[in-house]
Amino acid sequence: MTSTSFTSTFNIIFLTHFLQLLHVTMASDKATQLPFSAPTLFTSATDARITRLSRVLSTSGGVDATLTLVGYGLFFVSSQITALDKLQLTSLLRPGGSKNDSTSLVKLVELGASARALAGMCSDFRTFTRLWGFLGVYAMAKKNYVKPETDVVLRAVSYGQTLSLGAYYIYENGYYLAGKGVLRGWAPEKIKRWAKTSLRMFLAYVVLEFVRLYRARQLRELRKVKAVDEKDRVEIKREEKTWLRGAIVNTAYAPLTVHWASENPVLSDGVVGALMSVVGLIKFRAAWALAA
Repeated sequence: MTSTSFTSTFNIIFLTHFLQLLHVTMASDKATQLPFSAPTLFTSATDARITRLSRVLSTSGGVDATLTLVGYGLFFVSSQITALDKLQLTSLLRPGGSKNDSTSLVKLVELGASARALAGMCSDFRTFTRLWGFLGVYAMAKKNYVKPETDVVLRAVSYGQTLSLGAYYIYENGYYLAGKGVLRGWAPEKIKRWAKTSLRMFLAYVVLEFVRLYRARQLRELRKVKAVDEKDRVEIKREEKTWLRGAIVNTAYAPLTVHWASENPVLSDGVVGALMSVVGLIKFRAAWALAA
């Protein structure tokens, strides 16, 4: 079935059900004849989840976490569909391949292409929102000046991460705007070079994050030994949960940044999609908890 005939069939089915629902509504004023009533919907668990999701998507961090999860989840699905395509194509080329197999293959290819296209849209939107990411770097630099870390290792790491993240945004914004035609006169080789440089700056940030996590754990263990007050113990436990979440995210980022920064890719699309889905899931769960 073509996309046009599918759309027509869907529209006919939708219109039929809509007219049936309209007929029932006009036949009686009783709300009980509807699938649901407004009072029950707006006080249900479904409404609570929708409201919470709305709060998540009202923040930039929540939007980024959601699109990371959805986009790379679709990217992973697309990679698996591509693998299935190859297997099905191999079986189709064997003697005895049927017309039904050919039709299924076409549908599978279209599904994979649609998933990858939507994943690309999510990625492009996330990149666009990072055009003003330098404002966050400014806040980091201000904190380093106004309230620097007391520990010399953490202070040095903070300076290094501010510089690496700032360079990452400069290079990423440059190649993104050039790729969109905003910055004119850029050769494809220059765009590619800036893209790789931006990812190498992000790799430097990830490496420094491992140093920060290690040093933060050392200092927390020292505080744990000296902690006597129950309030301090609760605070340490809260920090441990945050630390673990950050450690998992950074561990997932490590092979990804090496993959992205390398001239020759080292990971498959399936691995990239799976790792970034883990990152997206952890970030989304954190945003979901904050929206409670």
